[in-house]
Amino acid sequence: MTARKKVALLAYLALDRHSAPRDLLAGLIWADVPDAKARSSLRQALSELRSQHPALNKALLIDRTMVTLDPAHLIVETDVILEEVRQGRLPAALRGGGETINDILYGFESIGARYADWVHDIRKTYSDRILTALSDAASRKDLPASLRIEFAEAALSLDPLGEIQCRYAMRLATELGDMGKALQIYAAFYAKMESELDMEPSLETQDLAAEIKLNSTQTQMRPQPQAQALVAPSAALPRNHGRPILAVLPMQPRGPEPIAEFLAEMLVDNIVMRVTRIRDIAVISRVSIRHLSERPDVAQVLQRDLGARYVISGTMRREDDTYFLNVELSKIDEGLILWVEQYETAAADLTRAQSRIADEVVNRILPNLHLAELRDAQLIELEHLSAYQHVLRAQELVYTLRRPQFETAGTQLQETVQNWPDFAPAQVVMADWFSLRVGQGWSPDTAGDIAQINKYLENALQNERRNGRALAMLGHNKAIYARRHLEANLLFEEALSAAPGDAETLMWTGPNLAFSGQQQEAIARLEHARALNRNDPLGFRADHFLAIAYFAAGQMEKAAQSGLASAMRNGLYTSNLRLTAAACAAIEQHETAQDMAARVMALEPGFRVSRLVASHPFRDPAKRALYGELLTAAGLPN
Repeated sequence: MTARKKVALLAYLALDRHSAPRDLLAGLIWADVPDAKARSSLRQALSELRSQHPALNKALLIDRTMVTLDPAHLIVETDVILEEVRQGRLPAALRGGGETINDILYGFESIGARYADWVHDIRKTYSDRILTALSDAASRKDLPASLRIEFAEAALSLDPLGEIQCRYAMRLATELGDMGKALQIYAAFYAKMESELDMEPSLETQDLAAEIKLNSTQTQMRPQPQAQALVAPSAALPRNHGRPILAVLPMQPRGPEPIAEFLAEMLVDNIVMRVTRIRDIAVISRVSIRHLSERPDVAQVLQRDLGARYVISGTMRREDDTYFLNVELSKIDEGLILWVEQYETAAADLTRAQSRIADEVVNRILPNLHLAELRDAQLIELEHLSAYQHVLRAQELVYTLRRPQFETAGTQLQETVQNWPDFAPAQVVMADWFSLRVGQGWSPDTAGDIAQINKYLENALQNERRNGRALAMLGHNKAIYARRHLEANLLFEEALSAAPGDAETLMWTGPNLAFSGQQQEAIARLEHARALNRNDPLGFRADHFLAIAYFAAGQMEKAAQSGLASAMRNGLYTSNLRLTAAACAAIEQHETAQDMAARVMALEPGFRVSRLVASHPFRDPAKRALYGELLTAAGLPN
């Protein structure tokens, strides 16, 4: 008698009928055996259930023809979920949308064909009940709009083609003042309708979207009263937090040879997906701009109607078996090209190359876009900056790694996370600030600062569960400081799933591989990350992490080269100065090693090799010992 069949029996009674004929149960669950054996198996299952679980002595009522499960003795999780929704609370299980329904009796379809049909039906029954409860909660006027929109979005996740739920969510986002979110909900719904049903939303839904767009345009054009600048940022700014908005236009075909339309759209879709996953900036759905792409003034229309500030555009040309793609990033209001690149790929490799090109494009444009936004933010008084602009201004100070500017940045970031507690990027940068303070040897309370790193990253993930950078950084810190390697690896896997082509996410997953003996995998991953963000002004950290991987692999010359490249970008990064000193000592570049060591002592006068080695994350004691010997050989005090 398998436990699965006993669970299947209880589930059928608990979730559906509570009472059923014995013959029905026997035929449903033991359909693969003769009737007599099926009835015998049912008797044995009922006997074992009552003997093994005393609570079922009262709950299971059995006579010659019927089996009954008294609902008064039951707690059914799906019913608890429904009751929570009716009480005006959104259970954590429903934040994953349809996956909750699919989890009901997951894997029990293998019991038999008839039982599988019943599982499908019961999932549909509970899906309908939960959907009705979520829709009712979204329409309740006694609940705050911010909670009601969560109910509406959960309903839309459960039924992605539900127009009523879509309109609920759009109206509630508008009520919260976040018209951009309302339009994003519409765009995602439009794309779902188009891809799955090959049709457009109803006129009622389209009219609502048009009304929201019109109101958004009028709000942007309306003069704002001077007193509004005195309102606290968290009250004055929409949930977009001032993130710049990017539009990605289809690649325009060039040349005499024809190009399939889907190839041009594929690159756009890849870029949009990757930017959306990184979450640094907002990106407009291709569906929302498809009808505008042929207009000569498309950029200006995007700026006026959808608030876009940047646009990615380009051309695609074919010559025999080779495709040439020219891609550029422009700032709409200034008409300036911020970045341009040409890519070349063989026709046979084009489909696979699209993902690689999209990764490179996104990792190249982000630093250029952030730099343009930073220039604009520097012209604005600090008290009038958006959350996004506050983070940019603080990061500029953080990465100088000069103590006074660094401390100022910490104060600014503390204010930012207090004013905008739901802006995940601010929480991630705040965690990074604490991480650098520990690494630089500036922390007055190392254990306390490590706890702060984890706190801010957990806060970020409360707001954006699929934030790849937060997941990867949290994994890095759990591995480095807490030695919780299994947990760290799970976080790394989730991070790479959430943001697979993001250089910064890749970078954070690399050092633990090097420290745990997987040097070649670390080198491959970090070289890829470094290639993706080679123009990033913050690349000194990527160079350093790559130097760690080379050092762990015993490739000391390459470790020294990467370390020196990092030091040229930022000569105040003490973690890198230490490792570079050791690598240079290993290849007998004594003068350079001593120079690095002198810089370490100037920045961190209390540094001692023995303390570092005692807590160093190299899991191999021999590597820790070698690192300490080379640091001492470079001239650092033991």
